[in-house]
Amino acid sequence: MNKIAITLLALLTFHLGHAMNCYTCGYGTCLTPSTTSCGLLEVCLTQTITVASLPVKKKSCSSPSKCVGSTQTTYLGITVTETPSCCFTDLCNSAAMPSVSIVTGIAVLLSLWVARLF
Repeated sequence: MNKIAITLLALLTFHLGHAMNCYTCGYGTCLTPSTTSCGLLEVCLTQTITVASLPVKKKSCSSPSKCVGSTQTTYLGITVTETPSCCFTDLCNSAAMPSVSIVTGIAVLLSLWVARLF
């Protein structure tokens, strides 16, 4: 039901022939995002991955169906949470949040894993 509501909301915000513009950046590089033009039925997405309480963000265009629900997975005893956040207007995913680089995130993950060995 949530997927249907989000899809309908996304469709209502589009004007025929007008695609949204969104910020885009990879994990750990969101301090200097670029912009991109999304496909006709896409929305702006900010994907947050949290590893050991350290958030890392990625921004892009996405299908509205990917905007529902967080997921949690455990790797080597460490919980990794993926949380999507979508918005429906031009450049709406602009909030620059301090994020940890992917290298720092991996280093923290490895150090926590090594600490569990000893």
